Amino acid sequence: NILLTADGLIKVLDFGLARHADAATFDGATRSFGTMEQMSSVSGTLAYMAPEVLRGEAADYRSDLWALGVVLYEAVSGRLPFDGRTGFEISSAILREVPKPLGSSVPPGLWAVIQKCLAKEPIQRYQRAGEAQAALEAVQSAAIVSTDRATDQSGPRQTVLLGARHIHVKSGDFLLLVGTTKGAFLLRSNAQRARWDVGGPYFHGHAVYAMAYDGRAGQHRIWASTQSYWGTLLRSTDDFGRSWTNPQEATIRFPADTGLSLKNIWQIATGPADEPDLLYCGVEPAALFESRDGGDTWTLVRGLFEHPHRPRWMPGNGGLTLHTIVLDPTEPRRMYVGISAGGVYRTEDGGRTWTAQNRGIRAMFMPGKYPEFGQCIHKIAMHPARPERLFLQNHWGLYRSDDRAENWKDIGTGVPSDFGFPVVMHPTNPDCVYVVPVESDQFRCACDGRLRVYRTRNGGASWEALTRGLPQDGAYETVLRDAMTADALKPAGIYFGTRNGQLFGSRDEGKTWRRILDGLPAIVCIRTVVVDADRPRAASSPRARSHASRKSRRTRK
Repeated sequence: NILLTADGLIKVLDFGLARHADAATFDGATRSFGTMEQMSSVSGTLAYMAPEVLRGEAADYRSDLWALGVVLYEAVSGRLPFDGRTGFEISSAILREVPKPLGSSVPPGLWAVIQKCLAKEPIQRYQRAGEAQAALEAVQSAAIVSTDRATDQSGPRQTVLLGARHIHVKSGDFLLLVGTTKGAFLLRSNAQRARWDVGGPYFHGHAVYAMAYDGRAGQHRIWASTQSYWGTLLRSTDDFGRSWTNPQEATIRFPADTGLSLKNIWQIATGPADEPDLLYCGVEPAALFESRDGGDTWTLVRGLFEHPHRPRWMPGNGGLTLHTIVLDPTEPRRMYVGISAGGVYRTEDGGRTWTAQNRGIRAMFMPGKYPEFGQCIHKIAMHPARPERLFLQNHWGLYRSDDRAENWKDIGTGVPSDFGFPVVMHPTNPDCVYVVPVESDQFRCACDGRLRVYRTRNGGASWEALTRGLPQDGAYETVLRDAMTADALKPAGIYFGTRNGQLFGSRDEGKTWRRILDGLPAIVCIRTVVVDADRPRAASSPRARSHASRKSRRTRK
């Protein structure tokens, strides 16, 4: 007796009680045992009764989880998992048969949850209702909007996140994209950045280590990677979070000959404006993937994957990851990547060949102080107005290169520790960089329990602490490599999030700070978006339109 209202609300009208009966009568219409004359009687709908009840054993809350599995199976397939023409046939099916597999329209994760609920032995089911709830939330609290199989299936399916709060975005708005270890959040404000409307959490329970905004070709596309027990997927939304692509299988995957499987997506980078379908992803285990059709299909960049150094790369504390992708705006075939622990690599030919660019960067954990490769790079930053200059936060060490990573100079004098994770450029000043030092690799927290952002305005010759508005007592916070960013407004805004779920922002280039949000899951990624007033809004069927536009571009070529 479960009703689904027109607005998506689920109502339970009554609850049944199951007891063992000496004599029972079967009602063919309701398929239930109807006698309740003794304490040992059985009452309830037969098709939903657990095997232990039919065997005359004691029932408990795990019997209810069996019934939940039956309901879920029926809800997604329109049929019962165990059926028959008589009570005997139904009972026999419950005791002996396994449910028929569900179709490809049902996510594999949901099918796994249903199967666990329908395990014949109670000990093999979830042992608490909360476990089943957590598993369902991990799969995703969403309604799948699928197209008819007779229609075009070239694009990913869409999913509408019913449980998430959505923001209403208009031209001229300013957004923060916040990825956490338990979902993504979208924050909306205006150019004053004083008040915030919060949307989310999107992908409840999934880790979102990478987000990106793609405004090329007149679109408003937000990309997000989602990692859970069921795998890592790349998703996107063209309507600011109201609906997301819901791929039935991972589009980014290692070829079979590599023997590897995807663990996480750490970075999403968009190509130049004149190549609106070009995208890159940096993943774990360390590799670079490329898409030339707007994210529909992905190809492993073999030139980097087959580099002779690769067998000697080592995993850092977060794994063997390619976490940073930096494109040169003046030379589209030039790109830099940061690998932990592999170092900095550069290509001049669009990814066919790569060279290690680590001269002058220390590797404290290696036998040689300055090896050719193997450094544990934490982050690289470039200013588009001066692309030959790069800044780098290392595992111990702050560096600057003025010759496209040919040589690196130590600029760590003037900070309490040169260990940290993020390095962020000022949007207009190529000499201005922001970092957040932590005490050490053994104690990855703000030095002395004082949360301080450090800024240089002369390329690293000197540093100043920016603390006004930040906690300076007992603030043992950590800011991870992608959990800091800047906007391009005037004056520039600087934003960072901590592993303790606090989100801070400055509207005056770091002079003063305020806490925007707290109580979030661990923050691992922040990106900024200014919604262009001159760019047309996305249509209600953005994915279909995107496919059509790509086809037309390919036709013109």
